[in-house]
Amino acid sequence: MTPTCWICGAVLDAGGYEPLVRVVCRNCGQKNLLQRTFDHFVPVETLGAGGMGTVYKARDTQLERFVALKLLRKDVSSEAEHDAQLQQEARIAASVNHPNVVQIFSLGTDHGQFYVVMELIDHGSLDDLIESQGRLPEEQVLDVGIQIARGLRAAHRKGLIHRDVKPANILFVDEQAAKIGDFGLAAFATQDPHRAEGDRVIWGTPPYVAPERLYNQPEDVRSDIYSLGATLFHAVAGKPPIDSDTNSATELRELKQRPSELRAIAPEVSAPTARVLQRMIAPDPKQRFSLYDELLAEFDVARRALEIAYARRRSSRWPFFRLFRPN
Repeated sequence: MTPTCWICGAVLDAGGYEPLVRVVCRNCGQKNLLQRTFDHFVPVETLGAGGMGTVYKARDTQLERFVALKLLRKDVSSEAEHDAQLQQEARIAASVNHPNVVQIFSLGTDHGQFYVVMELIDHGSLDDLIESQGRLPEEQVLDVGIQIARGLRAAHRKGLIHRDVKPANILFVDEQAAKIGDFGLAAFATQDPHRAEGDRVIWGTPPYVAPERLYNQPEDVRSDIYSLGATLFHAVAGKPPIDSDTNSATELRELKQRPSELRAIAPEVSAPTARVLQRMIAPDPKQRFSLYDELLAEFDVARRALEIAYARRRSSRWPFFRLFRPN
């Protein structure tokens, strides 16, 4: 449907505009809210924007439900080869059915943009939680880490690596349940081919991107483990292990070789948890966990140690109740 001005009825120039922007009518000067439909999905609210594109809350007019609609930047999906790769990657991601992975419902192309339709998760992200609370409790961070590692393991069994694990991509269904979203699309972000190799800009979020990407080396499960470790480090310490916003590969290479020590920033974090996270962010992939089963086993060790420490503190404070507590 061609958009028209709600005051004078003149046809609006909607070319090149994103959904939910106000377009000025050239005839009468009235600002009109542009509501662009992508096939049968109608964006109603902007949820967030990132390097790959923008996510909207959208109404599915066929099934009459709300979904999350991610529109990729046009320059990311403009080439036919990229479009085919994106569709293949999204199809594989859609086959992952796990309680800790955001479900992909469908995908398509409209108005020259590739889009992915996902389940709507509307209780915020780990990024939101860090921003509002600063440091999160160690027990909560371990619980999130276990859930996301399980989701990443399920995807890896389908042959997928995430490539962009970060706080903004960890979403909450409620106060306890967490899911990892945005699978598989980061590999197709464009790079500037004219920039010198020694100082090229790396796509990704600097504190969480694995060092091997900076050297243009292949990424594997250990790369996602690094990014998850950096994310959890940030959550429990209040700052990431690499506290820099630079996108320069040269600068990041140097910084990634010297990650911060978690207990130097947050000495209250238990030694078992610190050991797990520090190993996850080791600069050399060979020093990290190579299997999610191994990582999850160490998470369980850290959580049990934390539970034992809590129990001991409680028993030392209330010995009377410990002695006379009913069976």
